[in-house]
Amino acid sequence: MKKLSLLFALIAFAFGNVFAQTVLISDDFEAYPLGGKIAQSAQNQGIDWWTTWTNSPGSNEDGVIAEAGGTQCGYISGSNDNVLLLGGQETGTYDLEFAIYCDEGKYGYFNILHEFNGGGSTWAMQAYMNATNNGQSTTTYSVGHGTVHAGANSNGDIPAVVNEWMFFRIRVDCDQDVAQLYYRSASTYPEEQLIVEWQWSLDSFGEHTVGPKMDAMDFYAPNATLGCYYLDNFVYTRIGEETFASLEFDTEEISAALEEDDADSFDINISNANGSSIGRWTGWVDFGTSTVTTGSHQINWDAEINENSSLVGLNVDDPTLVEVGAMFPGSAYAGAAMGTQVVSAQYVFFTNSTGALGVEPNTDVTFRIYGQGLYGQPGEVLAEKTVPYSAIVADDWTIATFDTPVDITGFNAWVTVEYTQAVEGYAMSFDGGTVAPHGDYYRTNGGGAFGKCSEVFQEVYGNFHIRMNTHGTPVPATWASLSKTENNGIPIGGSDVVTVNLNSIGLNEGDQYSAVINFKTNDPENPVVRIPLTLAVGSTSVIENGNNAVSVYPNPASGEITVQGENLSSLAIYNVAGQLVRIVTLDNVINTIDMNVEAGVYFFSIYDNNGNSSVQRVVVTK
Repeated sequence: MKKLSLLFALIAFAFGNVFAQTVLISDDFEAYPLGGKIAQSAQNQGIDWWTTWTNSPGSNEDGVIAEAGGTQCGYISGSNDNVLLLGGQETGTYDLEFAIYCDEGKYGYFNILHEFNGGGSTWAMQAYMNATNNGQSTTTYSVGHGTVHAGANSNGDIPAVVNEWMFFRIRVDCDQDVAQLYYRSASTYPEEQLIVEWQWSLDSFGEHTVGPKMDAMDFYAPNATLGCYYLDNFVYTRIGEETFASLEFDTEEISAALEEDDADSFDINISNANGSSIGRWTGWVDFGTSTVTTGSHQINWDAEINENSSLVGLNVDDPTLVEVGAMFPGSAYAGAAMGTQVVSAQYVFFTNSTGALGVEPNTDVTFRIYGQGLYGQPGEVLAEKTVPYSAIVADDWTIATFDTPVDITGFNAWVTVEYTQAVEGYAMSFDGGTVAPHGDYYRTNGGGAFGKCSEVFQEVYGNFHIRMNTHGTPVPATWASLSKTENNGIPIGGSDVVTVNLNSIGLNEGDQYSAVINFKTNDPENPVVRIPLTLAVGSTSVIENGNNAVSVYPNPASGEITVQGENLSSLAIYNVAGQLVRIVTLDNVINTIDMNVEAGVYFFSIYDNNGNSSVQRVVVTK
């Protein structure tokens, strides 16, 4: 087999057009001493792309340099778990090429990681050679097959061989959010075969969209006796030049005037016309902070501790780091705590029937507040507080007071607690009620994507008993909202629209309000965009039920509501806190609206095609 030299090169390569091809890594293992450890040998020569799962070159995790088929190569067996670092690329197109050899009776395995962080890593894809896998713990030796998990469970099968080199090429296009796995072998598939194509930003089972990042490859022996294989001729290449998103916002400032009890909306157009990679943004309305420090508030999804509360644990063989929590969109605390400061967080650690907490003895627990991130995941850590094991309060609230309070001004705020679960322990405390959209997140081993327990566990246990506590007097914040808070994929040359919804329900003539619409983007030239927003409330009130040409009935109502009138255009429904529930298009004289909301008071802002509007108060009963 032809060997590749250890060098970096720039060559021409044709795929319809001519692209620059930059070899980022080229490793044929020939430069390392036979019998030496892979990562240790590489690092001894100043090569930093090899490590192991726990960053322990030279340990039992580190594979060895061996010979197979007349060539020097790497050998993965036993407890070996070698990681090849790929640089955390998030834009651009790349090829990963390598060869794997399995002796008869043995099978191979590799994966690509969106995020490398040991047990807290996020898997982008996984592949077996001469083995099938059910997506859980069952792996079966099977010559001629190889299960692939790439954006879905078992969505590809590799026609693997034994006693012969198998050649792989994985094309990852971060810009188009697509990846492809190709395979060939000299005796059975001399021409490259496409095995599977998938959406790159998904995790390996397609359960979460976690982003385009390509951080590392992992070559692991999944079985100490059967999962043994040889690895050779690894080449990592960037196809084309470096790429980037280029997001342009068509609005620099929004200044609006509304009459009392009125509503309006404004579009912000976001263009990626000049970008060469997918554009991504996350945004929120920042209402600022309160100048009054009196008052206490609690933000939570869970019910009070009661007989329905549940104690749950993960099935683990070793003490395992677990992080649980909840996310609170700005709309969830807009009417209750906007502009206040998070001063503490709390969680319940229940004891089991033997009195054990479920937390590994003498290990601390850590509370965190995170900011808003992309892909439905948290962003940066805004506050962190460690509570010693000795200070955990059994069967009641353990409270962590942060050294520096956190202003919550409209972003999606996350509150979590991280602990080490004991092997025989249970430390997930749920309220046993109806799960909220963001009340039951968890992840393990200090990293990776948060998932929802209700989407993974066989039973639904409700919301975590976890809460944020704030001090201060809230600022008005129900007068503005965004139609969406993120877009994880504006294509090259594409665009997006986010609507700013404003209303003056409950506001008085002469009132004036200001805020800032914040956007975080992946545009390196425009990473933060701030758009000032002001609202002035005018002098002419739109009187409730003032438009006699519009009828809303029944009122009160328990389900469907009819809106009847001539020349109607649209309906905006707000709850009593002034939060937009939804917008409905009206295109008939008689329109039937299925409320499907909780009981309470709602305001209907009804618009006609001439720009006239009226506001009607509606009571929904159950």
